[in-house]
Amino acid sequence: MATKDSLDDVAARWVVRIDRGSLTEQEKDDLETWLQTDIRHKGAFLRSQAVWHATDRAKALYSPTLNLPQHKQRPSRRAFMSAAAAASVAAFFIPAESGEASTRYSTQKNILHCENGKQRRIVLDCYSQLEDKSEQTSLLMGQCFITDRHRYVKTQNLRFVLDGSLLLTKSSSYENAVVVDGTAIMHGHRLNEHKHFSVGAQVTVTPQGRLHFSTVDQDTLARLTAWTQGQVSLATETLSEAADIFNRYNQKQLVPSFRLADMRLSGLFDLNRPDVFAQAVKAILGAHIKEDAGHIFLE
Repeated sequence: MATKDSLDDVAARWVVRIDRGSLTEQEKDDLETWLQTDIRHKGAFLRSQAVWHATDRAKALYSPTLNLPQHKQRPSRRAFMSAAAAASVAAFFIPAESGEASTRYSTQKNILHCENGKQRRIVLDCYSQLEDKSEQTSLLMGQCFITDRHRYVKTQNLRFVLDGSLLLTKSSSYENAVVVDGTAIMHGHRLNEHKHFSVGAQVTVTPQGRLHFSTVDQDTLARLTAWTQGQVSLATETLSEAADIFNRYNQKQLVPSFRLADMRLSGLFDLNRPDVFAQAVKAILGAHIKEDAGHIFLE
């Protein structure tokens, strides 16, 4: 299958071939060789997989020239390859209107809300970095909440086709994803590997590189995503842990004393009002408050 066609044409043929049935041993070797030859080959292959699963998206991309019928069906091989090529051009070539192929977002002590198009909504947590292209969104570091349909979303080791809302987290040694609404298809590193996730499904990449799958209940989902609404939901956190959360978002830093550090206070609080939280600690736990220009001391 090594032809003079574009990378996306070759990748599309492989995805179509895999969908038809198991590969022969020779085909597996040929595909593995092609994927390892150039990192761009793997990128083209993953994009083609995403387009193949997003049938409606493929139709939308191809319909201006083919006028496909409206009833649902698998895209034809030709329609799929045209859609894959269109996705590649949109993602990696510079659009004449904007002058750039992608947008990179970065935050410090702030939460960034972005709306790209009619469906895509991104909320980027503080100290996070994200790259948004026309056909995929990549979390580079930190945490983001993304809502979209038929969207390819990834971190370094996690890859999804999203049809709903997903909470993504990435640090230097840890990656995590939770489906908050709708569904997501997770793609593995081996050929033809994928899992279908529904609301509450969670996958974690451990520091040892292993995948751990679990389920999150609705109450936990609400707590995990409270920051997207500018709130913090405390349940089991100690005051020292709560202070760490508030301090990430605010210039004025909470400093709990040794006496109070391991006490707990549950509730929903405004993430940008550490002073209000301090008053709650005073009223409920009997803290004494002292302040200077940059600190709120809880004693």
